[in-house]
Amino acid sequence: MNSNTESTSTTSTRPITEVPEFALKAAELLRKTSPNFSLTAQEANCIVSLMRVVQIPAGTTLFSAGDTGNTGYMLLLLEGDVSVDTGNVGGATKVDISVIGPGALIGELALIDGAPRSATCTSVSPVVAAGLSAGGLQRLIEQFPQVAIKLVIYIAHSASDRLRSLNDQLQMYDQITESQRQEIAQLRLAVKR
Repeated sequence: MNSNTESTSTTSTRPITEVPEFALKAAELLRKTSPNFSLTAQEANCIVSLMRVVQIPAGTTLFSAGDTGNTGYMLLLLEGDVSVDTGNVGGATKVDISVIGPGALIGELALIDGAPRSATCTSVSPVVAAGLSAGGLQRLIEQFPQVAIKLVIYIAHSASDRLRSLNDQLQMYDQITESQRQEIAQLRLAVKR
């Protein structure tokens, strides 16, 4: 995690099993999925046993879009809010995507495919999250392959929800752009008269 200059505290981690209330919350959030897919309590606890609790001060950049060296983990938000934006990759103006809170996954795409981070995520408030590293995911695959499959389905479900939401935003932007284009065309006609 990259620390913003605004942050005065540092990010801290420890095994989530050392903080039972966060372990319980992580397991509960993992079990809240779509009606046609769910993890059992035992499966959720199996995943949680491989996680670390991460405490992040407000104003901390968790991931930066385009980051290639910081892709080995994902976070399940337990408390607090995180702003997601496109970052300033390639000098482009950043675009705010959303603000997400407890129950949201961040960093899951890079954990799965190892590709550069696709967004910049910054803590809006102090955040508590459950982190799963690439090593933890590998241990899950080796020791509990059926649970690992369910976790990957959970991650895919989360990513598809996020893509659908982004598609809705893009359609809204398209409507706004079209409306502005029509207004500009009308103004040009009015000026010509």
